[in-house]
Amino acid sequence: MKVNNSYSQIWQIAYPIILGSLATTVLNLTDTAFLARVGEVELGAMAIAGVAYFVLVMTGIALGTGAQILMARRAGEGNSPEIGRLFDHTLLLLSVIATGMFLILKFASPPLLEAILKSANVTQACNDYIGIRSYGIIFTLIAIAFRSFYIGISVTRIITYSAFIMMAVNVILDYVLIFGHYGFPEMGIKGAALASVIAEFTGAAYLIIYSFFKKEFRQFNLFRFQNMGMERINAIFNISAPLVLQNGLSMGAWFLFFVFIERMGEHELAISNVIRATYMILMTPIWGFASATNSMVSNIVGQGKQHEVRSLVLKIVQLSMITTVILFLASLISPQWLLRITTNDQQLITDALGCYYIIVGAMFLFSASVILLNVVSGLGNTKAAMYIELVNIFIYMTYVYICAVILQSSIEWVWFSEILYWVLMGLFSYWYLTSKKWKHVEL
Repeated sequence: MKVNNSYSQIWQIAYPIILGSLATTVLNLTDTAFLARVGEVELGAMAIAGVAYFVLVMTGIALGTGAQILMARRAGEGNSPEIGRLFDHTLLLLSVIATGMFLILKFASPPLLEAILKSANVTQACNDYIGIRSYGIIFTLIAIAFRSFYIGISVTRIITYSAFIMMAVNVILDYVLIFGHYGFPEMGIKGAALASVIAEFTGAAYLIIYSFFKKEFRQFNLFRFQNMGMERINAIFNISAPLVLQNGLSMGAWFLFFVFIERMGEHELAISNVIRATYMILMTPIWGFASATNSMVSNIVGQGKQHEVRSLVLKIVQLSMITTVILFLASLISPQWLLRITTNDQQLITDALGCYYIIVGAMFLFSASVILLNVVSGLGNTKAAMYIELVNIFIYMTYVYICAVILQSSIEWVWFSEILYWVLMGLFSYWYLTSKKWKHVEL
């Protein structure tokens, strides 16, 4: 499918991704909301264990994004058979990597967490969660391969269906397994992990079955696994390697962020998990626009319409900003209503309000900066995006470490790092795009 830079097509491609991302956010939010009713230790452990899990998942997402950029470029060129071959290579590659990640989570994470965490209670809860959740990473990375394919060809509605199936399964099983309803054992944080694994399996199974039997996708020759070789694997790695490092740095920094806060106390860690869940809700629509940006920019360039990139980006940023304004106005109705979704502890809600106002302010910066960064990646210069992330992460983590560990500042000062992060991200990305070095990138 060849795309254009109209508002209608941007929305047509982005809104199913947004809905799918929303369903995924609800999945994670459900875990947080239910565990908040169990205890602060479980709530805090969810922050660290969940981020540790997604540190590895983001590696898979990075590889999928690189494949997605390549598939979108071939879609712009009208080369359907090559898209299918790229998908087969991506599916095989991510399946192999997922096996390795499972082994890391299952056997390497427990001693690592015991070495870096201060609270024995939080450490045990983290290990209980990851011990079960590790099985889900195999299904998650398989689903990422399909997500890359569908965004790459700009047929994004299937992602929405899969995500909502996952959400429904997870919500039901969370309620049943965490609290032990309907004759099931009360599993607490282990129940949240098991519910997520079953939901991830269900989502991946749906994508496999749908893609295998849907006639409209036969032109791509999916699941043929013909002409398998290192040429396409290398092409995926070449464009994805900087994204892997970039995402690894980003999620690794996010993980260290919570490790530093854990040293401030269990209450501060619980506050931060509530804020994290709320932040994810607010960010969800913008991530949808960001994912669409990657694919649409690469598609436009594949059509030889580099002169339309600027117009496309401006329109995506406008839609992203409008969405942020709507979310901001909704938050003014009652600053506490989003926080109440994740916890019913009034003291926790009161103590989290300062951080909440900070992330609401950061959203305006995020809505433009993340689009600009994804333009850099979508143009094919993933190395430039990696360098931008590398410099930004260094400044960000230095600030967090000084505030949380050395100065023992308030939790609000630690969370102010989000504003710093997105200001720098936007400035660095804008500088690269105005330098026009991207016009020399070939895929």
